Formats: sequence, structure tokens, C-alpha cells
Amino acid sequence: MVRCAVATVAKRITPKVWFALVTVYLVWGSTYLGIALVIKTAPPLLSMGLRFVAAFFILALILLIFKGKSVLKVTRPELMSSIFLGGLLLGFGIGNLTLAERYVPSGIAALIIAALPIWVTIFQRITGVRPKRITLVGIFLGLIGVAIIVLPGGAGPAPGADPSKVKFWMFMILIGNIAWAFGTFMTQRIPIPKDPFVLTTYEMLFGGLALIIASFFNGERFKVELITQMSPTSKWAWIYLVLIGSIVGYGAYIWLLNNTSLSLASTYAYVNPVIAVMLGLIVLSEPVDWPLFLGGAVVLSGVALVVSGERFTNLGQ
Repeated sequence: MVRCAVATVAKRITPKVWFALVTVYLVWGSTYLGIALVIKTAPPLLSMGLRFVAAFFILALILLIFKGKSVLKVTRPELMSSIFLGGLLLGFGIGNLTLAERYVPSGIAALIIAALPIWVTIFQRITGVRPKRITLVGIFLGLIGVAIIVLPGGAGPAPGADPSKVKFWMFMILIGNIAWAFGTFMTQRIPIPKDPFVLTTYEMLFGGLALIIASFFNGERFKVELITQMSPTSKWAWIYLVLIGSIVGYGAYIWLLNNTSLSLASTYAYVNPVIAVMLGLIVLSEPVDWPLFLGGAVVLSGVALVVSGERFTNLGQ
């Protein structure tokens, strides 16, 4: 039945929708590798904070040029919501992920984050939304898959990382992902700017500022030498994250939200991890053991069931 439903939807997908879908699949699937390459020679929190602030200025400039200066005007409640979402999703969520990728392979991080639709659905269930039976099965499978990956023996460290810190940072990715899911869940329940591009712009500003502040407490300092100490690979990866990961990726996803179903747009949740694992293996020679394959397959199967049974809003990385 699921196969027939997918085939029916595919007939209605236009070339533009396919192009946007493939863009989100490839771009967001590659951001995990991008982060891993940046933090090899750059401070993790500071580099990501500057990434989002830079993306804010670019997005704001684009909005001002094409929609006029009035487009960035928001109400006080909308501004407070943007601060909350930017700090929670980008500040805490991406901050945790970035710190964790010093020890956790990027592919494993992507598989843990793939469970996002499951946490969103659990929050919906807590507030009284009754999920379908297929969704409950998906949640059960997804949780088993996450346990296989996170529990001892599920995965090894990133190349050259301290093995003793892997489990802790895998757990922190999980906590950050649940926080991201809560922010996604709350997006439907708090006042936000009507234009999704405006919301994204302000989220990047406040998320970037939150990361820069956090970097100070993490002992990171901005110096001119910081740029010269970055390897060419890290510099290009940072530029890629700003222009492609943040601008193109978000742009394609927001376009999808306005031109196709939420369930179809959300399929990136179980395509991105596959791309992330492949890139991590090919580019960084990250370890891939059988528990990762087993846990990843179970997680993605559960997410596929959840996405097929539920409609939820998500802002992506």
C-alpha cells in the first residue's frame, strides 16, 4: 500500500519539485561532512556562529532587494519567537552537533538526527494528537534503531578521536535533536513571521549570536590568526555551509513547503543520512560497522513509516 501511495504522489511531482527535492537531499546530506571539515582547523562554535550570521546578512540583503525593507518588520511576539527558535534549533541543536562531530563520525550523527520526525510525533502525542497505528509502529522501530546505534558497541569514534568520549557526545546529539524537535513542534504553536524566509533570516541571526556567545564560554576567541590557521579545505567547507548549506538548502526546502505536501518535503529525513554516511566513508574514511548498518536501517524504516503516517513542520539544518 505504501508503495502504491508513493507511486501515486510521484506522478504529480513536477520537474521543479524534483529539482528542489534533490537539492535538499544532496545539500543537507552533505552539511554533516561540511561541519566535520570546518572544525578540523577552526573553533567549532565560533565558526558555526559566524556561518549563520553571514547567512543572515545574505538572506536579509536578498529580501530587501526583492521584497523591500518592510518585509523584515515583525511584531514583538514574532521577534521573541524568532529568538527562541534560533537559540534552540541553531544555537543548542547545531551547537551540540558541531561539538559532537569532533568525536562522533558525521554519518553516525546524521543517523541519530534522522529520528527527528519520531520525537516531533511524540510531542504531538503528549498534547493529545492521536497518531495512526502505522506511526506508532514507526516510532517503536525508530527508537530501537537509535538504541542500536547509541548503546555500547553501536559505533566507533571519528578518525583520530578519543574513543572514551564518543558515547557522551552521541548522547548529546540525541539531546540536541530532541530539543530541535521541540522547537519544530512549538513552531506551530507560537507567533512567527508569516513569511518563512523572514523567520529563517531571523533564526540565523539569533542562532548565530547564541553560538558566538557560547563560543566565548567554550574558550574560543576570534583573532585574525584564526583565518590564516584554517586550512584551505576548512575555508571552502565554511563557504559551502554559508552559501549552499544555509542559503540554497533552506531556500529549496522553504520552496517545497509552499509547493508540495509536508510529508513529501520531509522525506529528506531518511535520505540525508544515507548521503552523509557515504560521504563520511568516502571522504573521511569514517568507520562503518554492522551495528551502524543495522541501526541505521531500522531508524530509517521507522522514520519512513512516521513520515508516511503524519504531517509535521520541520525547519531542517
